[in-house]
Amino acid sequence: MRQHQNQPIGVSTFAKAAGAALILAATAAYAQSWRPEKAVELLVGSGPGGSNDTVGRTLQKIMQENKLVPVPINVVNKVGGNQTIVRAYLNQHAGDAHYFDLGNPTLIANHIMGISTQHHSDFTPVTLLLNEYTAFTVKADSPVRNARDLVELLKKDPDAWAVGVSNRGGTNHLTLSLLAKSAGVDPKRLKVVVFKSNTDAITAVLGGHLQMVASTVTSVIGHVRTGNARIMTLGAPRRMPGALADVPTLREQGIDIVVSNWRGIVGPRGLSAAQIAYWEDVLAKVVATEDWNKSLEAQYWEGNFLRSREFGKYLESDYNQTKAVMTDLGLAK
Repeated sequence: MRQHQNQPIGVSTFAKAAGAALILAATAAYAQSWRPEKAVELLVGSGPGGSNDTVGRTLQKIMQENKLVPVPINVVNKVGGNQTIVRAYLNQHAGDAHYFDLGNPTLIANHIMGISTQHHSDFTPVTLLLNEYTAFTVKADSPVRNARDLVELLKKDPDAWAVGVSNRGGTNHLTLSLLAKSAGVDPKRLKVVVFKSNTDAITAVLGGHLQMVASTVTSVIGHVRTGNARIMTLGAPRRMPGALADVPTLREQGIDIVVSNWRGIVGPRGLSAAQIAYWEDVLAKVVATEDWNKSLEAQYWEGNFLRSREFGKYLESDYNQTKAVMTDLGLAK
């Protein structure tokens, strides 16, 4: 965590301010030197109706309704290959800032697991947009009340607790695995059941076929509201508001684990500084809108806007951390 201390304003402070103003002016000049000239394709590597598609269509709506760009924004769903097909298509348009992928952690995990040779450095990071965290959900009458209870249960018998996830090696699976590891349990001993979707997994929990699902909040919140299910803990850095205000985080229970199912805008390789600056500016305006913040709240997402340079550093850090966890799980190739 970065801490900032107040300092007296002196000559050096004014010099820094002047330097910052020059950088901002240069960035603005870059942005003004390029603008899109044809329809933009915002690519989504999963089908319509999912959370990635929701992010894409929210961006599309805000940009077009607020006239933030002079051309149409088209959301294009390209499904297949665990989102490798959409990225292969993206890099067929190297240097063209009319094509973007709604990036997520599969960009990292696919390379580590050997599913794809596509490395995050083969693309241009434009902006990070948001973080999404894992919810651990049980039936409402489950005797396991919190993360501490779960840890004790896993210590006694990891095989006795069947947990549903939507994909092995995904954010929710990694959060579960780190939880087991924190308890001194080999994550490979967990009884993990992979479903086609989180919705299928929570249905199995409610039917008594599983004890828990590790998923997105949106996949389970409807069952929580009806009183059939209970989110016992979240893998978020801090408590979330609204319907989740009473749900403790893993950190609150002494388990320092935070894994993000992030979303960001990723361009093809070879974008210029002017192209990047243009889209950074547009997306900064998007995340400042009331509509964007309402969407974050409705989907239980946490806004985390980072520009290209910082997003690139974020991806590198995420790659290194994810590789370490996947190596422990035997998933790294």
